[in-house]
Amino acid sequence: MKKLKILLFLIIVGCLGTIGYQNLAYFETTMGLNIQITLLEKTYFQYTVPELPNWAYWGICFVTGLLIAAFKGMVKAFRLGREIKAKTLRIDALKGELNELKTELDVYIHDPYIKQHLAKKAEEAQAAKEAAEKGEAETEAAEAGKEETQEVKEADNKED
Repeated sequence: MKKLKILLFLIIVGCLGTIGYQNLAYFETTMGLNIQITLLEKTYFQYTVPELPNWAYWGICFVTGLLIAAFKGMVKAFRLGREIKAKTLRIDALKGELNELKTELDVYIHDPYIKQHLAKKAEEAQAAKEAAEKGEAETEAAEAGKEETQEVKEADNKED
């Protein structure tokens, strides 16, 4: 993979070098830039940049683009760093709370009076669950009985 990357890099550099060599006359031509700020046919500011070769303008634009991209990357990196610090603090706080809850649970589990209370609550919950299941079964049976009586009535009506 490393050799492939080197080969791809050499191909790109070779292509750029060929394009630059074929357009050498353009890149060596010097030009001056005129900057004018005009509003309603009145010139407020005028500046002429000294003549530079075109390759210098291309280089300036390329370096400016790299600096802008680097600045945006740094801003994003700092923002993500702050976010990571905040989330690390949140994780530490939650771990502390978890440890406190574990110690409370250990106290509740090892206390015999609380064990008796928890056992009673568990029995009550089981009884309530069984009653609910029994009530559902009775309700289903009652509904089935109603359906049968309705079917019988419908059959009697059809016979008449």
